[in-house]
Amino acid sequence: MKLILWDWNGTLLNDAPVTVDIFNMVRVECGYEPVSLEQYRELYRHPIRTMYEEAGMDLSKHTFESLADRWNEIYSTYHAPPSLHDDAVSVLQAFQEKGHRQSILSALPHNILERSVRTLDVERFFETIHGALDTLGHGKVDMGKEVAQNLGVTGREIVIIGDSSHDAEVAQELGSHCFLVARGAESEARLTQTGFPVCATLLDVYIKIHGAPLIDG
Repeated sequence: MKLILWDWNGTLLNDAPVTVDIFNMVRVECGYEPVSLEQYRELYRHPIRTMYEEAGMDLSKHTFESLADRWNEIYSTYHAPPSLHDDAVSVLQAFQEKGHRQSILSALPHNILERSVRTLDVERFFETIHGALDTLGHGKVDMGKEVAQNLGVTGREIVIIGDSSHDAEVAQELGSHCFLVARGAESEARLTQTGFPVCATLLDVYIKIHGAPLIDG
């Protein structure tokens, strides 16, 4: 294992309640009923356009591009910015001390991602940070391939840690390891269907990778 590719939203950042709240703001503005967090975790997928369609939103009345721009506009100025998961910093620190290279691979627009990482003061843990170049949430497969090539790693040298089936899809395309955390965008049941290990916390991911707790006792 040479490189850990971290997802950001829902994995390191505890923002699932925020993302569903903003999704509902966009829905209500367009005349649709809000969904619960549980419903959102069954709907979430990439490309994000598909999620909007499966949530019953008529994209002939509201273009997906306008909905995506509106979501990102609200997210970037949300009144209660999300915080990191409680175990995020300790796990990032532990992996760094083990000598693992760490980078972020996120479908969040790059400018919003960089600002979020900087605001939460965790830039020091990451060799590189990679966000999307637009707001459309196409997915991370091509970006992941490019990042792996640029960083000189392939296949099983990479571990992807994420909170969605799409992170599993990226791992399958790269031929990499993958660990999924069931407290973000998707339900545990959906994550289990990917066939990759599913953990409750990042501390559990650390144990899966290193075979021992972060702190003995």
